Amino acid sequence: TLGSAGRFRCPSCRHEVVLDRHGIYGLQRNLLVENIIDIYKQASASGPDRPLLKTEHPTCEEHEDEKINIYCVTCGVPTCSLCKVFGEHKDCEVAPLSDIYMKQKTELTDGIGTLMAANDSIQAYVNALQGTCKNIEDNCKAQKQALCEKFDRMCAILEERRKIMLQRITYEQEAKTQHLKSLSKACSDHIDSSSKLVDTSLQSMEEPQMAVFVQNAKVLIRKISEMTQSCKLDPLELGYDNMEHYMVDFNAEERVLYQLDFIKVEEEPEPTAEEDGACGDAEDPLAD
Repeated sequence: TLGSAGRFRCPSCRHEVVLDRHGIYGLQRNLLVENIIDIYKQASASGPDRPLLKTEHPTCEEHEDEKINIYCVTCGVPTCSLCKVFGEHKDCEVAPLSDIYMKQKTELTDGIGTLMAANDSIQAYVNALQGTCKNIEDNCKAQKQALCEKFDRMCAILEERRKIMLQRITYEQEAKTQHLKSLSKACSDHIDSSSKLVDTSLQSMEEPQMAVFVQNAKVLIRKISEMTQSCKLDPLELGYDNMEHYMVDFNAEERVLYQLDFIKVEEEPEPTAEEDGACGDAEDPLAD
């Protein structure tokens, strides 16, 4: 609408325009508006009864016969030219739909490329994680096997030492037992011989003939004397049956076994700034 003294605001830029003596013919041409008007005239001339195919260009919801051919930058939606001139987007900033199409297509293409590159990077990361998991499983399996072999070796050594030490005890046991059995047998044989001599002596005591008795008694007395003198019992050593000299003390070894652990790798301390400076000062004379 015209204001006072031929003034009005431009529907596109909203600047105030003053009509000169030429009137509306003195205004600058608006090619966008002229294009819109031409499209509107052609649409009106083609007739309202022409059917709209689904494959054709989409039309405006407000103006059913108008194709969507511009883009409202302010509202961020595609619209038609009539909406810009007479509709709700007349005060908005618009741009050709083809420009927005190319711009958004380029942005979408770049976004797809970026997303695919990101997916490739993520997939490579996942593959690396899976490879690391496989390496961890293989390395842990190898370390477990090595650890079991070490413990089996120590168990074998302990078992070997146990057999050796038990055998030493067994050897002394057998030696002392055999010695005692030998003594016991010797004593038993002596008792048997003494008993037979006693029986013989008792029978000779009943001999009525003195000459025969005297003759036999002399021999028996000698045998009894010899038997009595030969019966000397050697006493066993004090503590002969004591086996405490085979006692063991594995407390220190047990403490060592309880402290079995993996090798601790000490990290090398990083050089400080002062050390770096000192190294640099030391290298300067050599450089000179």
